[in-house]
Amino acid sequence: MILVNNGSSDGTQAYFDSIPGASPVHLPQNVGPVNGFNVGMNAAQGKYIALISNDMILTSRWLPNLIACIESDPGIGFVSPGANYVSNFQQISLPFKTLEEMQVEAKAYNVSDPNKWEERIRLMPVILFSLTDRLREIGGYDPRFYFGEFGDDDISYRYRRAGYKLVYAGDTFIYHHGSVTTGIDQQQNNSLQVSRQIFYNKYGIDSWAEGLPNMQLVDAVRRQWSPRESVSILAINCCIGATPLAVKTFMKQQGARNVRLTSLSNQEKYLVDLRTISDRTFYFDTSEDFRQLLGGEQFDYILFEHGYSEFIRSFDGLNRYLLPSGHLLA
Repeated sequence: MILVNNGSSDGTQAYFDSIPGASPVHLPQNVGPVNGFNVGMNAAQGKYIALISNDMILTSRWLPNLIACIESDPGIGFVSPGANYVSNFQQISLPFKTLEEMQVEAKAYNVSDPNKWEERIRLMPVILFSLTDRLREIGGYDPRFYFGEFGDDDISYRYRRAGYKLVYAGDTFIYHHGSVTTGIDQQQNNSLQVSRQIFYNKYGIDSWAEGLPNMQLVDAVRRQWSPRESVSILAINCCIGATPLAVKTFMKQQGARNVRLTSLSNQEKYLVDLRTISDRTFYFDTSEDFRQLLGGEQFDYILFEHGYSEFIRSFDGLNRYLLPSGHLLA
């Protein structure tokens, strides 16, 4: 257990020093959450590393569950559980009024279940659980995200762009007090907007506006889904791919063994991220590009997320690219 005392002056140092077998690291001043995690990463010696903030309460079987998840696929970069207080569709609601009741409910809930593992475009790591060497390969957290916000988005993008998957372990619940680490900075330093701009300057992408799935489209797929083993999806202008990935994950959870995703975008900035989650990725500019890229190919599903009205004014209809029983969702 590595305990990072991030410049505390409230007795934390004496408390950390009193814990048998722990490895405390004392910093003379607060260097921010992500830099504090990097200090812990540099001190780590185990095969795996779990980065845990001071506002989390761990629960029964959290560690075996996360190990089972990450060991299921050598292509996984990092996994993270759900919590009572978290964004990014990672919230798990359990009935409890006290922390004692929470632990009882969590023990009953935390049963390893691969059907609750979901590949994601990004994760909000209430715990970032990774191979230690893999986290070092990525370079840890980017110190530019001093306040913490959007550092999780950034590290998610870097894992994916290095060829690794991100998996939400929805079979595991831990308790999160919420915004203890970053709440003061949000009030005093406008840290959310400052960090959001740092992320945009780095990637040219707004992680909130362009990195979240459109759940209306995902729910539309769920409502009319009929079981099948093989599915082909054409995703058009779905930003970095959060929506088609959520659809693909749903289909696999429903038993589809072969889900083939083709992504087309008329914005080149999205291509690098689309390639991390798609079987094929193409850029198009004109209707002629579109016809040449797809030829006579047909799909079970066409997902169209942004610019559909402009598209149908300039391009031929999309029905020709649908199989007879196919669905167009826009």
